[in-house]
Amino acid sequence: MLMEAKNNLKIMFLSVKYNLMKAMENNIAFMTSVIMMIFNNASFIIQWITIFSIKESIGGYSLNDVMFFWAISSGAFGLTHIFFNGIGKIPEYIEKGKLDAYLTMPKNVLCSVVTSSLEPSAFGDLLYGYIALIIFNFSIKNLLLYTIFIIFGSLIYASFMVIYYSMSFKHIRSHYLSDSLRDVFLNMSLYPDIIFNKVIKILAFSFIPSGFACWIPVHLLMNFRIDYFIYMILFTIINITLAFICFDKGLKNYTSSNLMGDRS
Repeated sequence: MLMEAKNNLKIMFLSVKYNLMKAMENNIAFMTSVIMMIFNNASFIIQWITIFSIKESIGGYSLNDVMFFWAISSGAFGLTHIFFNGIGKIPEYIEKGKLDAYLTMPKNVLCSVVTSSLEPSAFGDLLYGYIALIIFNFSIKNLLLYTIFIIFGSLIYASFMVIYYSMSFKHIRSHYLSDSLRDVFLNMSLYPDIIFNKVIKILAFSFIPSGFACWIPVHLLMNFRIDYFIYMILFTIINITLAFICFDKGLKNYTSSNLMGDRS
C-alpha cells in the first residue's frame, strides 16, 4: 500500500510538472495572469487599511491579524489550483463521460483527475499570500508555519470539493450546489471568525470546513497550541479519506460514453 501511494504521488507530481510546462509555453500570458491576480488580491489590502484607519481593532483583531486570514486563504487556494485544479472539472467529466480516459491509467482515478489541469493565475494567489505575510507578519517562524498550514489548508479545501463534486455521479446538476458551497467556503475563510454567529461557526468546523482550513491556522500563527495543531491534522486525514470514499463510491455509478481518447 505504501509503495502504491508513493507511486501515485510520483505520477501526480509529474502531471503537475507537465501542466506547468504546458502553461508556460506562452510566458507573457502566464506572467500576466500571475501579476494581475496579485494586484487583484492586493486591492483588498487597501480596503482593510481604510477600515482600520477608522477603528484600531475589530473584535480584538488588528490589521496584521486580519492579513493572516487573507494570507492563509490565498495561499491555500493557490496551492489547490496549482496541484488539484482538475477537481473543478469532475462534474463535466462525469456528465460528458470523460472519465473513460482515466479508468485505464496505471494510477488512482481520483489522483489522475485532480492533477489533470493547472490554473496559471493560482501562482498569483500563492505569491500574494507570501507577500502579505512578509509585509505584515514576517518572521522565520511564521514563514515556516505558514508554509505548513497552507499545505493542510489546501488538502482540506481540495478534499472538501471532491466530496461535494462527487454528488454529480448520482445527481447531474448537483454541481450548482457544490459551486455555491465552494464560494461560501472561500468567503468564510477570508474574514475573522469573530464576525460569525454560532451556527455559522458550527458549519465552519463540519460541513463547510473553513474553520480547519483557515481559522485554526490563523490562531496557531498568532498563538501556537499543540492540541489545535493535532485537531487540524486529524481532520485533514479524515477529510481526505472521505474524499476518496465518496469518489470511489460514486465511480461505481459512472456510465461510460466510450470517449477513451478525450481528455480535453
